[in-house]
Amino acid sequence: MTNETSIGSHDPLRVLIADDMLPIRAYLSAVLSHEQGIQIVGMVGSGAAAVEKALATRPDVVLMDLEMETPRAGVEAIRSLSLCDPPVKCVVLTHFVDDETVFAAFDAGAIDYVLKDSSVGELLEAVRAAALDMSPIRPQVARMIRAEFRAMRTERASLVSTLNIVYRLTPTELGMLRLLAEGKTQSQIAQIRHVEPSTIRTHVGNVLKKLGEPSVHDVVVRLQHLGIFEIFSSE
Repeated sequence: MTNETSIGSHDPLRVLIADDMLPIRAYLSAVLSHEQGIQIVGMVGSGAAAVEKALATRPDVVLMDLEMETPRAGVEAIRSLSLCDPPVKCVVLTHFVDDETVFAAFDAGAIDYVLKDSSVGELLEAVRAAALDMSPIRPQVARMIRAEFRAMRTERASLVSTLNIVYRLTPTELGMLRLLAEGKTQSQIAQIRHVEPSTIRTHVGNVLKKLGEPSVHDVVVRLQHLGIFEIFSSE
């Protein structure tokens, strides 16, 4: 039975509730059961049980808590159900609103993300929209996405700027920085390179001028953060 058929006819919208707290399951069941056109096909208390029950009942929508038997049980269950053919639509219902949790849920395949303190109207709207395969961008999620894009733009600008400078480094200077990143001291690098320590200090000074950093440690941290040593193969 497709979602279009269930919503477009007299068949009820079938919902599975997954939450490890019985009072919350009971509350959600009571709220949704009293809504015309919605049928609760099951209530489970773990991510594993959610997957098993969803595969057995094929609900139109699963209301999925995230932290159940493990902190990421809901995310793992969503990922499993999103790989079904056809995918089982999941709406996250949780207390968590941090960026990492939100993006992890959507990355796993969640259709929507609703906080547990949301209104009944918002919850019903999310369930019905998910059944239609609609994924509205809620204000708190939209703010996170905008912040993520700003961070990505800043990171990309920093990477491009650093790459432009790194291309002006000599192979010897880049190799020295790679050894510093591996934990070697300047004295050890001098021994490895069979040069005087003063030669390494000269290389360090040249690198600091090119990259505009106050210390060689800051240079190494910057290049590691941007993945420069993975971009450029070793000598």
